[in-house]
Amino acid sequence: MSPARLAQVEVFDSHGRSTQVLDVHAWPLTIGRALDNDLVLADPHVAAHHATVAPDAEGRLRLHVGDSRNGVRVEHGRRHTTLRGGAEGDWPAAARARIGQNHVALRRPQDPLPAEVPLAQGLIANAPPWLTPVLVLAGVLWLLATRWIGSDADTKWVDYLAPVLAAGGMLFAWGLVWGLASKIFVGRFTISPHVQLALIFLLAIESLDVALIAGAFSFDWPLLSHLRTTTIVLLGAAWLAQHLRQIQPQRARELGAWVAACTVVGLAVAMATNWHRNDRLLDELYAPNLMPPSWRVAHGAPVAQLVDDLRTLEEPLRERAAKAKAEDYEP
Repeated sequence: MSPARLAQVEVFDSHGRSTQVLDVHAWPLTIGRALDNDLVLADPHVAAHHATVAPDAEGRLRLHVGDSRNGVRVEHGRRHTTLRGGAEGDWPAAARARIGQNHVALRRPQDPLPAEVPLAQGLIANAPPWLTPVLVLAGVLWLLATRWIGSDADTKWVDYLAPVLAAGGMLFAWGLVWGLASKIFVGRFTISPHVQLALIFLLAIESLDVALIAGAFSFDWPLLSHLRTTTIVLLGAAWLAQHLRQIQPQRARELGAWVAACTVVGLAVAMATNWHRNDRLLDELYAPNLMPPSWRVAHGAPVAQLVDDLRTLEEPLRERAAKAKAEDYEP
């Protein structure tokens, strides 16, 4: 009869993939690079006898770090504790210990079992099977409607088919690239989650773009139209973060923070550059789109008020012309 299993240890690499599983049948548990350890880690950043784990008199797991330069980093949620060589500390339930380049998880029978993690992460977690065909149908209808609005009487059915086939090919290529990335980082080749994300965000970007244009025209709020580019950039950043979450679920928060930081810096640089060149933060000078007159909700301004408003532009335009002339002048 085999001895009772007191705990189970699982080792993960830097990508979050499980590389080793060990059943613990006796305490203490020794961890290190030497072959006489219970858990052997073939990592040059791990000492020969790196750490020892055993419960104390009250049943709490205690971690003792041996003669190690790198020590052990105990990660429990957002709380991180670094134990140097010779130090000792608690190993809480559900915590992980970073030893060298490895993440070590230890679970005892009385510890709570984490919930099952869906294969797809983030926005499309637990997505129903009908989501993909519904999104594809919505995308096709959107393309056909856009082509119909811009068509004339001589438009043939082939003219409707071409953009649908082109969009389908690009969508498949997009999913293929991210599927290969999933194979590299997660170990499984999946296209469907990335295609779903692409369709969701493309439809969201197009719909929001039309909504901003219509809102700017209907309510006479040109700022809505001016914010279109910024809104598209923000949605694009969220789109990228969702893709990265699928291929690096263990680092989703870190990667999301990097994407957010790069987006904020990029928008700030673009606004600063636009201010330097055009004396305004946003690139669009005025709302360029006209919608059907029946969509207009705001009341029109009298002609006299329009003339007065135009007069106020005379001095700023003179100043801008003088500034442009001074910048172009070469002594």
